[in-house]
Amino acid sequence: MVFVSVTDTQDFQNQSRTTYEDAPYFLISSCALFLFGLVAAPPAQAQANSWELGPLLGVNFDEAYLGSKNNELLIGGVSRVHLSSLPISLNPGLEFYPGVDNGSLFVLNFDVQYQLEAETVKPYVGAGISWARFAPDGGSSSSDIGLSLKGGLVFNPASRTRPYGEAVLNFSDGTEGLIVRGGVLFAIGN
Repeated sequence: MVFVSVTDTQDFQNQSRTTYEDAPYFLISSCALFLFGLVAAPPAQAQANSWELGPLLGVNFDEAYLGSKNNELLIGGVSRVHLSSLPISLNPGLEFYPGVDNGSLFVLNFDVQYQLEAETVKPYVGAGISWARFAPDGGSSSSDIGLSLKGGLVFNPASRTRPYGEAVLNFSDGTEGLIVRGGVLFAIGN
């Protein structure tokens, strides 16, 4: 998920820092995710956990983040790895904003979700981190790291094709933004 830092697009464009200055933050985040993967992977393989993969579509309602009064469409993909010993899912994802003016914006995120008990739908709550990269046309790119909180519902949980919808609240640089997204998850394992 998929999540997303929330800062003004103009701030992205006006920042004097380069991606080299952001490298320590990205390196620390990458190392933390890698170490978490090492800890989580052996139990996942030993217990034959199930996982899902699917596309997503959403709308970012944060005007300050996008630098316009228009809500921006986002497209992407998500994966969910369910830990069989716990009601927890690991949720990496990628989002791309095709309508951002004067450049491109994409976001990598990694969430941890807690599955709540229900019969006809499967509610969940979660939190995660995101790394956003804005590359303006003709300028140097910049990046930002953010935190997110989310909640959602997976419909038809007994099926191998599971539609879902979620709302995500993102925090970065002292601002917050709302993203609503949904998609379809296709069961790959168990």
